[in-house]
Amino acid sequence: MISFSIEQLPLFLAGMILGLIDGALNPCALSVLFFLAAYLMVIGSRKKSLVLGLIYSFMIFLVYFLFMYGALNLISLVGYARIVKIAIGVILIFAGLIEVKDFFFYGKWISLEIPKSAKPKIESFIKKATIPSTFILGFLVALVEIPCAGAFPLAYLAMISSKKGIEAIFYLFIYNFFFILPLIFLTTVFYFGFVKIEKAEKTRLELRKYMRLISGLILLILGSAFLLGWF
Repeated sequence: MISFSIEQLPLFLAGMILGLIDGALNPCALSVLFFLAAYLMVIGSRKKSLVLGLIYSFMIFLVYFLFMYGALNLISLVGYARIVKIAIGVILIFAGLIEVKDFFFYGKWISLEIPKSAKPKIESFIKKATIPSTFILGFLVALVEIPCAGAFPLAYLAMISSKKGIEAIFYLFIYNFFFILPLIFLTTVFYFGFVKIEKAEKTRLELRKYMRLISGLILLILGSAFLLGWF
């Protein structure tokens, strides 16, 4: 049984906030969901769009959760908590600088995005539009997007590095649940037709460099906080 006290509230809130920010500002998972939903709407399958969108979100959740669980165990195994947090702080600052760079020079030099080599395979699974292919799609996107959005999970893993067992699983669940909330929200919105996919995608493209800027600034703040020993 998990006990929960007021002292644990900051970690709980950090999981909610960082997970939500990671999901809402994640260019990789969102762009694939938009592509999948748009394709399904073109072939006239609104119900299928809902089902496959939820399956896609579930697979993103599962792979991210397992990745974070494995990374947390590795951090615990390594020990040297302060050194690990300094290393993570450096990674966060590096990732933050790349994201801020994309605000001014989007897509030039190094960018945190899905590798171009993986895009044809992702597109092929989208066009199959079956339940099995969507499970594979979610698995593949989650794997290739870890470099794209892995900085936020690393920050949270450093925060909960002292947690073990059921308590660690609880915090990981919170983070990943809020991480996929934007995907579930958009899937539901598209299903009920509250927003046209084309309009939503146009808005996403217009705002993506600002999303990168916000993400980068948050990562720079988090990285600096780890280096200064605030966490």
